[in-house]
Order: sequence, then structure tokens, then C-alpha cells
Amino acid sequence: MRMGRSWFLVIASAVSAVSAWGQATMNAQEVVSRACEASGGIAAFRKLGFLRAEIASEEVTQDGQTSSTSKIVIFKTEAIAPVRLELPALGVIAGDDGSGGWALVQGRPDPRPSTTVMVKRMVTADAFPLLLPCSLTWPGVAVTEVVPAQLADRPTWRLTVTLARNFFHTPQIATVWLVDVDRENYRVLRADSPYTDLGKGVVADGMRFSWSNFVTLGGVRVPTQQIVVGLDPLGNEKAHSRRDTVKWERLATEKTAGLFENPIPPEQRPRLPVGKPVNLPGNPPRR
Repeated sequence: MRMGRSWFLVIASAVSAVSAWGQATMNAQEVVSRACEASGGIAAFRKLGFLRAEIASEEVTQDGQTSSTSKIVIFKTEAIAPVRLELPALGVIAGDDGSGGWALVQGRPDPRPSTTVMVKRMVTADAFPLLLPCSLTWPGVAVTEVVPAQLADRPTWRLTVTLARNFFHTPQIATVWLVDVDRENYRVLRADSPYTDLGKGVVADGMRFSWSNFVTLGGVRVPTQQIVVGLDPLGNEKAHSRRDTVKWERLATEKTAGLFENPIPPEQRPRLPVGKPVNLPGNPPRR
């Protein structure tokens, strides 16, 4: 009986070790591929073409103040650009046809040189979390690590995602994220963008994204509700939160004519200084 029990324990330990080794060495590309397939497939995602997302946001600050905002973003799923951004409350219409960004504020050209690069990055900041996991295949995105983890009662693959330094419109959004993918059905459950400290008192809450309510566009599953919760320096959730309600629409290519082209006369367009870094706006938009 002792010999049988000992042999059983040896076998159980070996099986457990093999299982743990398999979990610890899961290939990042395989996890991303399976997650994209669970959402409809990367081929279907790229074939979506132009998407229009109308985003209505309700935000609650740390001290309990509430506010409402809305925006419209239009972009191409395969490579983001060309893009268009509309902020109705501010009278802002902006775009980038792939050759450089432009913006009109109350009908007047935005003269800041940073406008030429900021528009695409602002749209990317909205689109990236909404289109996970397929957005993990975009240029400037790299999954650098995969480890087994747990969210409540769900076993997950936790992906470390490293983004290009200029991926977003503000350095206050972290460029290393953690994304949890359900180990059973490969659905994305959560994404964390950590708290940032840029020095000299410039800090920003982290963001924890989760999603509910989905629709299917061209065979691809996308969320219509997104919850964003603030994170403190230790990764703990704060009272600061935001709820985004999204209305999606596919746009036929012929309906996008004129949406992205720069309407500003060439002589009035801002230009980046040669050999100098981009001067970002002093007060970047709230995330």
C-alpha cells in the first residue's frame, strides 16, 4: 500500500510539473492568435475597413464630481490611419489622412506643430482598448511575456504588452500594459495601464479596462460598454471611474470621401520644427 501510494505521488508530481511547465512557456503569438480567433478572427477584423465609433462617457472623479462628454472617432481597423476625431462640445474637428494631422477649433486652424502627429495618437488611445485583442496586432505593439494568472475564479493568461514610446498622445498613459485573456475561451477579460510618474509632480492614475455588452460587426465581436477604473501607484482601484457607451457603424469606403483630407490651405498648416522635438500641449486632454 505504501509503495503504491508513493508511486502515485511521484506520478502526480510529474504530471503537475509538466502542466506547470506548459503553462509557463505558453507562446505569446499563440495566445494572441487564439484570442483574435475567439473575437471573430484577425482576417475578419482587417476586412471591417472603416469603423465609426460614437462614444458617450460618464466620469466620476475621486471626489465624487460627475461629468459627461462625447466624441466620434473614425479609423481604419487594419492600420488605424486614416483617422478622424470630432469633439462636438469643443467645436473640434480633426483628421489625418496618413500624411499628417490637422485640426479645426471652432472653424479655425489649430496652429500647434504637435497637431501633425497628435490626432492619430489620440484616436489610437480610444481605439486600442476597445478593439482588444485584435489591436494587439497593430504596428507598435509587442507582447513580450505570457504568464498564468487568476482573475477571481477565472484562470487567465496574463500578457505583458509593450507599446511604442509615441503610441499615445500623452506620456501620462503608460506604455507597458497587462492584459488578461481567459485560459478557457480566450476572451479578453481585463487590461491594466499602470499609474505613471513622470517626475516633478507630474503623475497620472492608472486605468483598468473591462467590457460588457457586445455586438458583432462583420463577424467581429466588439463591446458597447466599457468601464475604466482609476488605479493608484500600488495598482489598487480608486473611486475615479468612467463608463463609456459606444455605438458602432461600419462605413463603406465611398462614404469616407472627404473625411480625412486636410481642409486647411497649405500656407496655414503647422509644420514640425526641423531637428527639434515635438512640443506637446501643456494640458493634455483628460484620458
